[in-house]
Amino acid sequence: HDVYVDGHLLRGSQRLNKGRFDEALKDFHAASEYPENLSVGRPRNDRRASQVAYCIATAYEALDNAEKAAEYYKKAAEQRVAAASSEARFYQGLSFGELGRQSEADKIFDELIKSGRQRLSERSAVDIFAKFGEGQTAAARKASAHYALGLGYLGRGQREKAKIEFEKAVEQNVSHVWARARLAELGER
Repeated sequence: HDVYVDGHLLRGSQRLNKGRFDEALKDFHAASEYPENLSVGRPRNDRRASQVAYCIATAYEALDNAEKAAEYYKKAAEQRVAAASSEARFYQGLSFGELGRQSEADKIFDELIKSGRQRLSERSAVDIFAKFGEGQTAAARKASAHYALGLGYLGRGQREKAKIEFEKAVEQNVSHVWARARLAELGER
């Protein structure tokens, strides 16, 4: 299901950036669906819900529908999210900022920075199951840590620091779709 969500969110973001707001909104709404052909049911607590709701809010905002935008920013901000989910926390932080709750947003971004630094400084414990495919590789863990750092910096408006961390994430994991997407966004602005 993640590939389905990623595809719709990435295409929606491209359409939003090109001024095709209605099409972007359709893509973002599609990302919240669980099509039957994917054979995946909607979880009780969808870890991607805050990201999807934030994207929907940005499309409504672009369409000058402030009421619907606020509704979806609120959904994103109030979503129950695991502390370990960097992406979800990032979108919660952005949503808090859009709702005028900047101190809550900054707290989340600072937590992302702290978490990323902590994960980078931890010695990699040898996981006996990793060789059987149960764990992440050291490079994938480092990529995730750099990505969390980048999100925290981006949320705090430190674009150059964010770019460096996203580049490091891609160096560690060339398949990190969202680190690549963030780099592309930063290059466009």
